[in-house]
Amino acid sequence: MDTANISQYPEVTVKCFLLLRFHRAIAQQGTMTEIPLNRAKNSARVLYVSAIALKLTKTWQQTPQAIATQLAETLQPLCYPDFAVKVARDGMIELELTDAGLAVWLQRLAQIPLPVPEYRILSPVVCADRLFPIQYSHARCCSLLRMADRDRIIAIAQPDVATAPQIWSLAAPNPIPWVDEGDRLRLVHPAECSLISQLIAVLDSLYPIFEVKNREKPVNYFKLANSLSEAFQIFYSQCRIWGEVKIETPKLAQARLGLILATQSLLRFILEELFSAVAPLEL
Repeated sequence: MDTANISQYPEVTVKCFLLLRFHRAIAQQGTMTEIPLNRAKNSARVLYVSAIALKLTKTWQQTPQAIATQLAETLQPLCYPDFAVKVARDGMIELELTDAGLAVWLQRLAQIPLPVPEYRILSPVVCADRLFPIQYSHARCCSLLRMADRDRIIAIAQPDVATAPQIWSLAAPNPIPWVDEGDRLRLVHPAECSLISQLIAVLDSLYPIFEVKNREKPVNYFKLANSLSEAFQIFYSQCRIWGEVKIETPKLAQARLGLILATQSLLRFILEELFSAVAPLEL
């Protein structure tokens, strides 16, 4: 997996990535408009759907199917190899994150800090008791990462810190072995897929924080953080890292630890940046 240019991505979220490429595609036709783009409700796939072709029918004086086909041809090289682009019969454009693309975004989320928001979201006050499960999940992530470092499954650059770091930088493995020798994602367990889906959902929901000009409807960040925390707890209970997994499939163990890195990163960001709460290393 080529990770050399991950830090050069101007987009912070997956949604930002797609919207920018849609704007490039329609700008070639001299058109500028808001792009409808929604994530399909399927935790087993990371699929986005856009009805932009239906919206452009009157302006372009073409059928939705013709417009969608034209846009898909333009989008394909712009999105490759991160997304597979497809036109549905109703003129909807479907973009599915490939295993290679997912590996890039997971690597980015696990190893590159999210930028400090340009403005602080005014999150509703949440009592400490309600935040505790989220803080517990964050502390559990930190505990597992430090344990994996001590057991030499991974090597953290600075494992002994007093407060939660913005990111846990890995000395090894780098990159994290998200995909196997056939470029297929190693993480296929339902609990892994659910956690990945939730990570992408939370990341996309942070879109209005980083794009001030595109503030959307209010987001319930507590609900998002709680859902991410619950998905992590299910993953942790069902997907082993030590024992036979560590011995027989060490790269799978490292990929699962990569998921924990990404989860810790997002939980810390939400706790500290959105709720001004403590992201504890241990409880």
